[in-house]
Amino acid sequence: MSKIYFQGTFGAYSHLAALLVDPKAEIIPCKTFDDCFNNAALEPECRIIIPESNRITGNIGIEYLIFKYRLNIYTEHFQKIEHNLLGQPGAKLSDIKEVYSHAQGLSQCSKFIKDNNIAENIRADTAGSAEMISKTKDKKHLLILERSLYLIFKSKN
Repeated sequence: MSKIYFQGTFGAYSHLAALLVDPKAEIIPCKTFDDCFNNAALEPECRIIIPESNRITGNIGIEYLIFKYRLNIYTEHFQKIEHNLLGQPGAKLSDIKEVYSHAQGLSQCSKFIKDNNIAENIRADTAGSAEMISKTKDKKHLLILERSLYLIFKSKN
């Protein structure tokens, strides 16, 4: 069985991309992009899924890791990004004071955030944000995340 490493937690966009690229692979989360690259350098048979850029906000900033680890890019995958807003049950938009997500998710939704005067909180990834918010139960908090991640956390709570 092949291995694919990705940065984030299960439900992150890179996880979803890995499932589409090779649904039979063992898909393993890593805390950082550097961890992904390090694993690929140590395990030549494995693969990593890394976001390189996106249409709205530009480069992600991982180019230095490609040069540091001297790895080659073998294929490209375009992952569709569909952000959703998730709040606590019963919360109204007027209740929301803070939003949590990965920097890219916040950037991609910046107009909505500014128009509604919501404070941004940058987290390592959307899936990690969802896990944190699902535990706090605070109606002032909002998430930006992918629908399948919402379904994962809805089933847990």
